Amino acid sequence: MQTYAFLLGTHPILSLAELMSFLDNQKIAHGKLVLFDSIAIIDIKKVPEEIAKLQNELGGIIKIFAITNQFSGKIFEIEKILTPEILLKDFFVQKSKKINFGISVYSDPDPTYAELNWLTNFAHGIKKKLKDEYSIRYVEDRGWHLSSVQVERNRLIDTGAEIALIRNGPDFYLGKTLTVQDYRSYSQRDWDKPSPDAKSGMLPPKLAQMMINLTRDKKTKAVYDPFCGSGIVLQEAMMLGLKIYGSDISSEAVENTINNLEWLSKLKKISAGKINLRIKEADATKNDWKILDTSATVIVAEPYLGPPLRMTPFAPQAQTILKELSQLYLGFFKNLKRNFPHVQKVGMVFPVIRSRDGLKYLNILDEVAATGYTRKVILPPEVTKKDAGVSPRGGFLYSRPDQLVLREIFVFERK
Repeated sequence: MQTYAFLLGTHPILSLAELMSFLDNQKIAHGKLVLFDSIAIIDIKKVPEEIAKLQNELGGIIKIFAITNQFSGKIFEIEKILTPEILLKDFFVQKSKKINFGISVYSDPDPTYAELNWLTNFAHGIKKKLKDEYSIRYVEDRGWHLSSVQVERNRLIDTGAEIALIRNGPDFYLGKTLTVQDYRSYSQRDWDKPSPDAKSGMLPPKLAQMMINLTRDKKTKAVYDPFCGSGIVLQEAMMLGLKIYGSDISSEAVENTINNLEWLSKLKKISAGKINLRIKEADATKNDWKILDTSATVIVAEPYLGPPLRMTPFAPQAQTILKELSQLYLGFFKNLKRNFPHVQKVGMVFPVIRSRDGLKYLNILDEVAATGYTRKVILPPEVTKKDAGVSPRGGFLYSRPDQLVLREIFVFERK
């Protein structure tokens, strides 16, 4: 097995859940997880070229590193490992044109000023030793690690290397960056689609992709979103090569979804067939779609999260909103039991309202369980306990700091 490190996204515990679900559900052999801060280190039975291809399938992973060395001691030990000869042989991908390289440190505890100063001098020393024979440039940042944007814009991966130094207490992992997240593509899918719809919610494409990965497995052929809005879940399912089906009670939402999916199909040159035949107007609490009633279909959705809030509500107002929403959510699950008995997995967003009396949840998990669907435990309790990104009942929380309606993400499995 080869050791890899994954830089987790802005919601690390959710990103970790996506990663581990993906490895397990796709039956990719892997070893024990080492987790600290926003880094997950795992031994995986795949070569670096195969791992690099996973980057565009994982919405919560910012960078993937291939680990080449491990040691314990002081940071200064890397001087013995990263000799000019080793860098030229194992790190720099080409030497015929200008070599661009940088060093990023991911450390718990944070690196000291003396360590960072030493690393900067070390990097300039590398450049000095090689500049007579090679055209070489050191890319540095005021902080201690380069962003994925800096790595991409300076072409570190294809002209040189981003050297990753990862520290967990006394243990060090040294490696090179294989890939970084394609931020341009996500931004394009988020902001450039022809028919956005703020009324239906603005589910981020990364989160939609993460939800699909939390829910699907190797046998999944199709994704159905019964609250499709403007089609964000379906566009990410299309990007993953899955067959897509959608419905919404709003005819406008159906039209927006079709427009957006046809735009994406042309933009990315994805052969998606007759999209308009697989998106229809329907009530998610009553819909019956026989072709989708199969274990090869998963449902991934963000239903209506309630009215927009301009100020923090009092607890009674929040509870009133949630009580009204519970009818929609329970109506969906009851219909699922009635008309989709063979669908095994559902990935869904629940609303959480930030009231003046704390967070208020949609307390219907027992009623959902009564319909035959129970919450899937994705990460072991020792990993999720006391993590601020996990709700008291085990849902993964996703929000901005100022958001009044948070998202709580669950995966439900049929008993």
